[in-house]
Amino acid sequence: MSRRTLRKPTRWTPEEWAQVERAAADRGVPPLRYVREAALGTPPAPQPGRGQPLTPARRARSLWHQLARVGNNLHQLRRVAEIDGDDDGVRVLTAAAGSVEYVISAAPTMLGARGDEVIASVIEAGNALNALAHRANTAEELPPMDALRSVLAQVEKAVREALP
Repeated sequence: MSRRTLRKPTRWTPEEWAQVERAAADRGVPPLRYVREAALGTPPAPQPGRGQPLTPARRARSLWHQLARVGNNLHQLRRVAEIDGDDDGVRVLTAAAGSVEYVISAAPTMLGARGDEVIASVIEAGNALNALAHRANTAEELPPMDALRSVLAQVEKAVREALP
């Protein structure tokens, strides 16, 4: 097999990417591998035990993983705000990161019947936040505060749902 050297960026809506992530998780492969193999006509087969309801322990690990992604993006945005000297941005992002860290430390192990919905909500909010962080890192400045606050409100709502 020849080495893969071509890169072709694509753009996804948060809902589209969440659907790709779920399909890839059902098959036990990374999302980009799933997309590549599906586009070439050979999507990986679902793995045994995948695509079925998560056990409480797996659901908790999945939630922690998604919350960690959200926290990472918040820290990236805060770093951009610090470099810009944007005190209001630093304050807002520090508070949001603190909320996420609190939920992670609260160790939500029993999410109940709505667990999959909560995780999907965190994934969707995380994808929107990731797009914002990517844009901020590329432009080396925070997006407008109204856009930031809108995405942070979505993140806060999803994170609040994750509390036990």
